[in-house]
Amino acid sequence: MSRIKLGSPLRVKKRSLSSYASFALFVAAAAIALSALILRIGKDRFIDDGNETVSLPSKQTVATSSAQQSENEPGASSTTAQTNASRQKTTRTTVRKTAEDEYDDHEDSEETIAIQVMGNNRSYVRPSGGAIIKPCSIRELAYSRTMKDWRVHNGLDIAADKGEVVKSVAEGKVSDVMHDSLYGTTVVVNQNDGLLVYYRGLNKDTAVRQGENIAAGATIGTVGEIPCEAADGTHLHIEVMRENKYLDPADVLGIQ
Repeated sequence: MSRIKLGSPLRVKKRSLSSYASFALFVAAAAIALSALILRIGKDRFIDDGNETVSLPSKQTVATSSAQQSENEPGASSTTAQTNASRQKTTRTTVRKTAEDEYDDHEDSEETIAIQVMGNNRSYVRPSGGAIIKPCSIRELAYSRTMKDWRVHNGLDIAADKGEVVKSVAEGKVSDVMHDSLYGTTVVVNQNDGLLVYYRGLNKDTAVRQGENIAAGATIGTVGEIPCEAADGTHLHIEVMRENKYLDPADVLGIQ
């Protein structure tokens, strides 16, 4: 029977195969470890806050924690569901409101403010009994027969005979009595409801003075002349303002 020498090719071949197997196992273990590290990095995000590193849990971890907390607290599950539904509803409402506000949200229209004022269900006194001869035209130009041009008409013209009594539409305080070269004598009343009302085209002898508190229906003065609207005949020109914006007296005060 022949013996195999230590340095024979067969023994060398076996040692080589054993080395290759060990190396392959090492490479496989290293690959597994590297894959696990990559998965962990991809799963968690890290924020470097100065010298301290804070780990942010993944969405799945947060959802699992929330579910476990809901199970541990009686009644918490239904409350959480209701809260989430409410938040979703609020979000949808906010989106719709934002989309609507993008359309002409730089200022309130006179119609919107008028609705807000009339929403108080206040009752206003008609300043005079005549018919409306010229409506308010804040946004569109109207032809002026006196001035022979096109201009906005910030007030409402109510037909009235010269000397006819003009009444206050609501209670308030007389903030000014002035004599204007275009609109004649004007009485300005700062009403208690926040409206500023101009009674234009009065006679110089007014029945009220600046700083006086007046009641609704109180006599302010009598109809005189309006130089810039002389071609329209004698009438009362009444204007309404709120927060430095002109409003249509017909809508705000209910004058028909």
